[in-house]
Amino acid sequence: MIILTPAEMRAVDKRAIEAGFPEILLMEIAGRAVGEKARLLLEEAGHDHHHPGKRVSGLAGKEVLVITGKGNNGGDGLVAARYLDMWGFRVTILLLAEAEELTASSLCNYQLCQLREIEILSCNNPTGYREEIANLLLRADLVIDALLGTGIKGPVKGPYREMISLINQFSRLVLAVDIPSGIDGETGAVLGEAVQADFTLTMAFPKIGLVVYPGRDYCGEIEIVDLGIPLDYALAEEPGHFMLDEEEARGLLPERPRDSHKGVFGRVGVIGGSAGMSGAPFLSAFAALKVGAGLVRVAVPEEIQSTVAAYSAELMTLGLEELTDQLTEKNIRRLNDLMAESSVLAVGPGLGKTGGSRELVSKIIREYPGPLILDADGLNSLESLDLLLEREKPLVLTPHPGEMARLTGLKIKEIQENRIEIARNFAVEHKVYLILKGAVTVIAFPQGTIWLNPTGNDGMATAGSGDVLTGILAGLLASGVELEGAVLLAPYLHGLAGDLAAMDLTPYSMTAGDIIAYLGKAINYPE
Repeated sequence: MIILTPAEMRAVDKRAIEAGFPEILLMEIAGRAVGEKARLLLEEAGHDHHHPGKRVSGLAGKEVLVITGKGNNGGDGLVAARYLDMWGFRVTILLLAEAEELTASSLCNYQLCQLREIEILSCNNPTGYREEIANLLLRADLVIDALLGTGIKGPVKGPYREMISLINQFSRLVLAVDIPSGIDGETGAVLGEAVQADFTLTMAFPKIGLVVYPGRDYCGEIEIVDLGIPLDYALAEEPGHFMLDEEEARGLLPERPRDSHKGVFGRVGVIGGSAGMSGAPFLSAFAALKVGAGLVRVAVPEEIQSTVAAYSAELMTLGLEELTDQLTEKNIRRLNDLMAESSVLAVGPGLGKTGGSRELVSKIIREYPGPLILDADGLNSLESLDLLLEREKPLVLTPHPGEMARLTGLKIKEIQENRIEIARNFAVEHKVYLILKGAVTVIAFPQGTIWLNPTGNDGMATAGSGDVLTGILAGLLASGVELEGAVLLAPYLHGLAGDLAAMDLTPYSMTAGDIIAYLGKAINYPE
């Protein structure tokens, strides 16, 4: 699924209009969809849940307050007002502009609302009418936020900020048009103050600011309105941001031949573990098995080998001498054997940071010919970022924000404030696939394309969750999923398994092991 920046969406609109789609027609489609969603929300609110099937009387008399600005976002709200009035709802329009300030298409719909004798109140100074506006908001069964669109830049000021504050204080139920007013459509930043919506209807394509945080927190449930604009118009803008949807995710899983054997589905090698850190490599290894890898071998220090082996009878283990200052001859031999026997290697979970671990990571980056995943201490043990450029074969890095900060020399706060661009720049500069974990995981390809992962929840912010993701990715690669598909599908399945676990267990009670336990349901979703 394509995700657009506000500038890209404006270009798509312009392309559509120039091709023969009248602007007023696009506004009509958008506004009617808003009206229909508003009607559905009011109907749902009108059910008597104590007596299923019984409707609360007076549904058509429900009150809707449509708050509009002077742009086309406001025009969508005016169209919605017309339809809701036509369907018998009591509609009031609150316009934060004068009629002569409206765009041409919005003015046309303003005049149509006048012809229908819908009550229209103009107010350039909410502060002076605070009590009256508060009463309108309190009286309304639904508020439609059509105040500001995706094009705003800089802090929301003056009457707009005051109106947003009033909406948040006094509204019962809010439906936002395209994006909650006050959210930056490109970054998701709150521009001083933003409407806290219960539902958001976005037009034609999702915008980045709806998908990433903090903007995502202000949207409530999000739906996309199909305006009838051909997909080619968006592709012509060469968008750089995408999001995997359910159908696309399902299409990335290859068919498993009925006459197959374990050799068909690859061999994963996981290298990690240290004293007190036996769980991390196990979680990665077991997750790899649970997504279809044919065989998984875990290389860990000999002192924890029996512990890791005891976790699961299905895993094979390989003992390494303790990683101290440098690699021993025995470790070099065993690593050479593991590299020769593995379709995919995942390095880092629980590995520790020593001279030996740095030597190990350098050796594998330079010598291993298959797909390689670096996570956790595999990243922390990088001697130099220049090593990444020495490697010609596929390399995937899976840092959390703290590890990304160490890789880049930036502060975690800086990473979190600009996740997309930092991930993109790093992936392009170092020619790697980068999975930057967190709320809305960012996946950056070496050519600069960005994918935003739609699944996952706060219950996954738990010890070992990242190790599970590493194992899922390794298992998918081993079992035959193409590299780019696996890099996208692993975070998707990881998050979906977490979402399914959270539904049953609540986010409070989830562990990394629960994510693994729900992987089968995630792969089979929806049943």
